Amino acid sequence: MAQTKHIFVTGGVASSLGKGLTASSLGFLLRQRGLRVTMQKLDPYLNVDPGTMNPFQHGEVFV
Repeated sequence: MAQTKHIFVTGGVASSLGKGLTASSLGFLLRQRGLRVTMQKLDPYLNVDPGTMNPFQHGEVFV
């Protein structure tokens, strides 16, 4: 069984930095090389509603 490897794509509070495009492009290239890829989006907010936060603290919110 092959060892699991993780790649994290992170960014600052500014949305539209291309994090999603970067992650999906990297996943596509890895699949083309025959690797199994699983994407997972994580919003690390504990007990906070990002929809009510200041956009300068969080970035733009899409509901």
